[in-house]
Amino acid sequence: MTEKSNVKLPRVVNHAILAILLFHATAFAEESGDLAHQLRLAARRTFTNGQYKKTEDYLRQAAAEVEHVETTDKERALILGDLANVLLTTGKYDEAEALLNRAIAILKSSSSDGRNQIPLLLGNLGKVYLQTGRVDRSEAVLRESLEMGKKYLAHEPMYLSELHNNIGVVHLATRKLKQAERDFKTALSLIDAAASVNEARKAPVLANLSTLYFIGEKWNLAEETLLRSIEIVERSLGPSHPNLCPLLDNLGHLYFKLGDLPRAELALRRELEIRKTAFGTENKSTATATASLANVLSFQEKYDEAGKLFSEALKTQERILGRSPEVAETLDLFSIFLRRTNADDLAGDMASRAESIRLEAGYTVSLEELRRR
Repeated sequence: MTEKSNVKLPRVVNHAILAILLFHATAFAEESGDLAHQLRLAARRTFTNGQYKKTEDYLRQAAAEVEHVETTDKERALILGDLANVLLTTGKYDEAEALLNRAIAILKSSSSDGRNQIPLLLGNLGKVYLQTGRVDRSEAVLRESLEMGKKYLAHEPMYLSELHNNIGVVHLATRKLKQAERDFKTALSLIDAAASVNEARKAPVLANLSTLYFIGEKWNLAEETLLRSIEIVERSLGPSHPNLCPLLDNLGHLYFKLGDLPRAELALRRELEIRKTAFGTENKSTATATASLANVLSFQEKYDEAGKLFSEALKTQERILGRSPEVAETLDLFSIFLRRTNADDLAGDMASRAESIRLEAGYTVSLEELRRR
């Protein structure tokens, strides 16, 4: 049981944050017959169905189209914003950030009626900052988003609820737990107040509230709230929708923390199968899910499958991520597994590689990090 207590809370928090990203698409579509607009509407349908690759293809076609035809600033910004949103959803943060900044600049300098989109675009930009570790910038942008939202979206409680959810996630990440709980409960009440309640919008808020309960070690509340979130997604989007992945991941880590390994395994197996179908095997989130399942199997002494999955996860992560913190974490878990199976020499090698990555990260500043600063 002592090793189980080493489950890292940031993993749970980060995946709860990710749950938000999977539910939002910018709204207020204009009626239009042009090709770019029709592509954007098609993209929204595929996004709702969890077909993110097809969504990205549609929106890239739409973005290319508006470069060659006359269109409104609002339509151009909406296409860029929607493309940024799907890229954010699939973890392509650098490109998403550039597109969001461009869309916001277009609308801020425009005299068109698209300024009510700015708070939503700022909300997504705040998510990018949060996902890339720039918490202070995230909080500043999300506060601006919420203030603008109160001005432009006063009669759109569904969208105001998302803005409150966003800032609640920042408070959660910075351990301002009372403020986070207040924001999440405000978000839920705004959804209930909407003229047409979209129940699926509650799911990411409930997932974040569950994480708050996890932090407070209110295990029953954490489980109850998370299961409710999963039930909502299953009912509204189906039992194999990729929006379930971060919720199942949280559930698996909750059960792992509580020592309920069979139920942890069930949740993480289901998550992995959905990720493979939605994102493929050459995907960093799929690799992370593979390593998580391997770790649970290792604790159940299912060593053959655990070793196979650890190897798959590590190879994929190294191909995609190089010498990253995620790779170091998988090396650590793999090392623990190998010691458990008496492969001490190989375990020591894995641990040394993990430490090397961490030391390198400690004194190396990348050009990308300098650009972000």
